[in-house]
Amino acid sequence: MKTKLTLILILFISAFAFAQKTDTLAFQSKAFNQKRTIYVTTPDFYKTQSKEIKLPVIYILDGQHEWLVNPLLSTIKYLQYTHQIPQAIVVTIPLLNRVRECGIKSIEGDELPLHQFITKEVDEQIQQYHPSQYKMLIGHSFSASFSLYSYLKSPKYYSAVIANTPLDSFKELVLAMEKNKEVDKSKIFISTGGKAKNQDYYHRKLFDDLKAEFPIFFNTITTFVAENSGHTAVPIVATPYLLTQIFVDFNGRYSKIAQVDNNYKLITAPTSIKDEITKIEEASKLGNYFYPPELADLNGLASRYEASGLKDYEIAVYEMATKYFSGYYGFHFELYKLLLPNDKNRSKAYLNRAQELLSAMNLPERREVLGEIAKEKAKNGW
Repeated sequence: MKTKLTLILILFISAFAFAQKTDTLAFQSKAFNQKRTIYVTTPDFYKTQSKEIKLPVIYILDGQHEWLVNPLLSTIKYLQYTHQIPQAIVVTIPLLNRVRECGIKSIEGDELPLHQFITKEVDEQIQQYHPSQYKMLIGHSFSASFSLYSYLKSPKYYSAVIANTPLDSFKELVLAMEKNKEVDKSKIFISTGGKAKNQDYYHRKLFDDLKAEFPIFFNTITTFVAENSGHTAVPIVATPYLLTQIFVDFNGRYSKIAQVDNNYKLITAPTSIKDEITKIEEASKLGNYFYPPELADLNGLASRYEASGLKDYEIAVYEMATKYFSGYYGFHFELYKLLLPNDKNRSKAYLNRAQELLSAMNLPERREVLGEIAKEKAKNGW
């Protein structure tokens, strides 16, 4: 029988998984020979995840422009909420002089300080957040060209690059990427805007000219044309589409595991518990990198087994959940309920752990939920 506490936990999971926190990091940059500041946004479940979870990183350039950054952060958050893209460490990088810092004087010359700043200094600064090797760079206009440049300089560092309406050295960059055998064109995502003079005329014209001149290159990369959009509107319009293209396989990575019918019952009987867990682990990929199930994934998988009365499979999924989210009290409480009828000692241990974790959290619901846990303990004579 579902308890009041279960309802509270289910409701809390929804809000808890998608809250965010932003840290300000200021440090002396050797590349720029001055103090620079970046902003690091993490999902709130970051506090509860185990060190085994390495989050992908999304770098956003032009962090000095609120009109650009705020919509992009909102887009990322919404697509994460709808499970179209993974949770991530989002690093916002303000530029002091975007023309000087992003301007490409020579493709073959010394690396731009901004490239060294991102791939070395910022990379080092964010190690404390346990990043994965999956790195993405997003730029607009001048910083879009720089994004392509940075990928060209370090094609193995980035897993994807979004260049919203580039212009500066665009042709030179295309030529260089065509020649560089290490460049994986499937990682390149470019957008442009409307043709009208009051829209994105010059950037669009160059885009169209290069597309006609280099058809093989443009047929290999992913592009998006934001018709009728002005230059500054392009990243707001294009980025959601390009992000969903980059992570096109993310939402369905567990769709073939524990498939259910319209009544939410398993279509076919599962193999052994060990085999089911192995299938989940093997499907936990982001590109070429391991990326464990998220909170929503784990709850979804557990619910499929629960609906078909496969309690032992449900327990196995929640045990996996405590492996990856050892600091999240909700999974411990679910195991308390599931184990209570047959294994009171383990059940009690999980309830105690849920109480311990919740006591350390500064949450509005803490007092009420702790009261419910106390009632559960009293009911069981603990």
